[in-house]
This record gives sequence, C-alpha cells and structure tokens, in this order.
Amino acid sequence: MDQFMSSSSLKSAAKGQLLGKYGVTAVITLLIGLCLLPVSMIISLAIGTSSVISVFLYSAAQLLLQILFGFFLAGEAYVYLTVASGASPAVKDLFRCFGEDASKVAYVQAVAGGISILCSLPAMILGIFALRSLPQLTEESLASEEVSGDAVLFLIYAIVYLAGSIVSLFVDLMLSQRFYLMMDFPEYSASQLLKMSISIMKGNKGRLFYITLSFIPMYFLCFLSCGIAFLWVRPYMQATYANFYLDLVRKRKN
Repeated sequence: MDQFMSSSSLKSAAKGQLLGKYGVTAVITLLIGLCLLPVSMIISLAIGTSSVISVFLYSAAQLLLQILFGFFLAGEAYVYLTVASGASPAVKDLFRCFGEDASKVAYVQAVAGGISILCSLPAMILGIFALRSLPQLTEESLASEEVSGDAVLFLIYAIVYLAGSIVSLFVDLMLSQRFYLMMDFPEYSASQLLKMSISIMKGNKGRLFYITLSFIPMYFLCFLSCGIAFLWVRPYMQATYANFYLDLVRKRKN
C-alpha cells in the first residue's frame, strides 16, 4: 500500500532541495517581511482596538492586509514548488501573481483571511469589556464565595477566544493547499481551488498540524537570534510544506 511520506522524510527532502538556494530564499523571506511588517505595525498603531468601532476598523484593515499577504503567499507557493521540483527559483517569482491571476488570488485569500478575522472578532469585542473589568477583580472579590459578573465575563472571553482560535486553525488547515493548487491547476476557478483544497486535506489536517508543531523549537532559535534565523527557518518550513502538497497530490493520483 502506498503510504504518505513521514514528517522527517518531508523535512529531509526539503533540506536537500534547499542546498545552494538559501541565498535566494533568504532574500525572498526578507522582502516579504519588509513589505508587510511596516504596514501591519502602522495599522496596529494607527487604529488599535480600544473601542468596538476601532475593532471593526482594525478588522477591515487586517482583511486588506490579508489580501495583500495572499499575493506573497501565492508567489511563495510557486517559489517552493520550484524548489521541491529540483529547479532554482528567482526573486522575481515572488511577485508573479501581482499581475497574473490577481483577482483569483484576492478572492481565495479574502475567503481564508475573512474567516480567520470573523473567528477572532467576537473575542476582540469581548476583550475590550474584559480588560475594562480587570481593575474591578480585586483580591476581596476573588476571595469571596460569590463569582462576580466581571469574572464571568473574563471567563466567557477566554472560552470565545479559544473557540475562535480552534475554528480558525481548522479552516486554515482545510484551505492550506489553495495556492499550491492554483500553481498546478491554473485553469481552476477560485471556488474550485477552495473546494479542491478541502477535498485533498480530508484525513490530512492532523498530519499538517503535527508538521507545523514540529517547527516550534526553531521559533525559539529565531527568538534567540532576534529574528535573523527566520531567514533560513521559513524557507525550510515552506519547502517542507511544498513537499507535503506534492506528496498529497502524488497519493491522490495513485
């Protein structure tokens, strides 16, 4: 029986494919950060989330940022499918989707990013009131036998936040293959790409989640290096994800 490649096998393949290509992929990773991080910081500083109205404005701005990020994700998918195929990528490949299939990229990313934002919106709104109630949770009220309304509100916030995060993660795993599929099947419409991603991820969401968790120790390396190691860690991760996609497609064809 044809089996899927293990997490270690996918990572090993990615390491071999990236040999001699880390220079290009590091530049690509740096460009993504330089293009998106300043915009994200400006949105956070200019809008904030101190009121319900500002939360909605912040969410709308985040959706636009998500759509912009989608163009880079689509370019990255092409770059790392090129790497996983044994060819050499170019820096210009990162920007290939800004002119080609722009409407398709915007549509699929708006759906994925929009769902993620909607999942976080209730917790963000509740968080405003929960934070305002924190000063009222004094030592006396916490020590009393009765549970205060503020404590209940904070508990509801925590539950809603956790539930939203779980749903957002589940949807993100389902739609994770959308841009790889777009590169492989350019004739597919945006809705077909989303449906196909959901289809091929049936029974494989746990595998991808496990692979993602396995990279957590490397995030500590990034933290200790003040983010510099991320220029090499992200290419390693993205090459592994590209190999995961190719493994899915290979299994489906078989």
